[in-house]
Amino acid sequence: MNERLWEIYEQLCLVEMRGLDEFVRRVKGDEFGDFSRDDVIAFLREIEANMLDNIQTKALEHHVYAEMAEEVSEQTQRMFDELIEEFERA
Repeated sequence: MNERLWEIYEQLCLVEMRGLDEFVRRVKGDEFGDFSRDDVIAFLREIEANMLDNIQTKALEHHVYAEMAEEVSEQTQRMFDELIEEFERA
């Protein structure tokens, strides 16, 4: 995982509670320096994988979560696909 992207993500999304869309927009705008397309996309896919793992973990903890897991996983995948599409747009 790109350590610098993680630091930015952690500050914006976990500390300041900003959305991933803002993270992508600001990284895309080179606000935090220049990152390669591949690094950003790999980073987003890694965050996506972590979120999907968390959804599955929660599904094992309670039947209510299990009932929602498939739908929430699909929404999460769509969200990341859209974020990556947004990042790749010029």
